[in-house]
Amino acid sequence: MSKIAALQLPTLALSESRLDYYIKASKDNGADLVILGEYVINSFFTELISMPKNMIKEQSEVKKESLVKFAKKYGIEIIAPFVTVEKDGFKKLCLKISKDEIKKYEQQILMSYSHWNEEKFFKNSCKNLKLFNFKYKDIKCALCFGFEAHFDFFWTEIRAKKIDLLILPTASTFNSEQRWLEMLKTRAFLNSCAVLRVNRIGKLKNDNNWNFYGNTLYINAFGELIECLKDKEEMLIIDAKKANDARKLWKFELIAKKYNS
Repeated sequence: MSKIAALQLPTLALSESRLDYYIKASKDNGADLVILGEYVINSFFTELISMPKNMIKEQSEVKKESLVKFAKKYGIEIIAPFVTVEKDGFKKLCLKISKDEIKKYEQQILMSYSHWNEEKFFKNSCKNLKLFNFKYKDIKCALCFGFEAHFDFFWTEIRAKKIDLLILPTASTFNSEQRWLEMLKTRAFLNSCAVLRVNRIGKLKNDNNWNFYGNTLYINAFGELIECLKDKEEMLIIDAKKANDARKLWKFELIAKKYNS
């Protein structure tokens, strides 16, 4: 069994209790991999703008220590978006933490809209796009940030590398539920790759228009919605599967190669 736990949470306080509760519950339910959404470890980036640098650093370091501790305590892997404090500013990463090591994935494409300008705030740098991928048991997984799911490069690599499951932490808001659902169903089907999208919940303290609505979901490699949470704090356990049946049935990659050769 290749069970994975998706934790649908708001930004967590510095206390470890809720994180401990959910990671233990994940392990008790047979999951050896836990996924958190964007801006669960850290405050949302519009809130970070007005926070002192030392406070952001404390928030990041305390949460990171907790994640490392729980990965060792429960013998589990944890994937968590994370803001790191650099000399010249901040970077937006995703940590993949196991009991033995920490791997880092730096977000490569950031939003640059007037109301949501992560590209301006973060100091991420990327010269050549790459797909971050790894194996979880016998499942070939890839990891992207939510915004990166809009770009063809990542899906081309997903198909070429025969990825079984895309793990997608997000911080989606503004009533975009249907758009995300349709986009991910289509992408999953056309690339024969299941998608586990883990979205955060909660509202910003000073602006209720920013309503992070949840809708953490699992779509199989045939583009079918299997499970979807609503808008409350919750945990989703999936049993990830290889995507061989979808690839054999639709043969999109083989057909494309025939016409591109």
